[in-house]
Amino acid sequence: MQPTESTEAGSGSADSGLRERKKDATRRALAERAFELAREHGYHGFTIADLVADVGVSRRTFSNYFTGKAEAIAAVTDGWLDDVLASIRSAPPDTSLSDVLQTGLVAVARQSTGRWGALQPLIDEEPELAAQLLAGDGAVADRVAEEVAARSRLDTDDIRVVLIAAFAVTAGREVLGRWASGAASGQTPDEATLVGLLESAFSILDVSRLTAPPNN
Repeated sequence: MQPTESTEAGSGSADSGLRERKKDATRRALAERAFELAREHGYHGFTIADLVADVGVSRRTFSNYFTGKAEAIAAVTDGWLDDVLASIRSAPPDTSLSDVLQTGLVAVARQSTGRWGALQPLIDEEPELAAQLLAGDGAVADRVAEEVAARSRLDTDDIRVVLIAAFAVTAGREVLGRWASGAASGQTPDEATLVGLLESAFSILDVSRLTAPPNN
């Protein structure tokens, strides 16, 4: 019996989905191992050859995902961003946008206290890594803008949405950086301190007012 067209299409879709999952798994494995090696040996204490040997892939495979070591290490934050966005999506509809953004950042920090504490010194000490993370902020802001637009029922290119997303990314990086630097210097990275920093940062904006429909 010959497969129907719909069956063939379904099989192709399944194969494509499997390939994408494998690609994503390989990229995450490279990013995680790059971060671990940087934690263990310092940014300059390992090579890309060391990294690909540990993960069990070729240098060519590495180049399919990353342009260099800094980009690989920076990619470890992709999963953390996914957690923030998931927290935004799952928040009750009547929760204020400001609270939603803060809650997302707190959720990620709570789950990744030690990792933020380990990443921040690398960022502080290595300009190439700091520049790589900064360069990715635009793409991060675009993803945050999509969630802000969905909750506020505004267009993603609405100036209010664009600016709120940009502010959230900047505030989040600054707050988490200060919080993690405190942890690295021996201070207890408690959640109350993080919440206080976030509240101070977001207090300069009336996010709810900014997303209210303009008066006619």
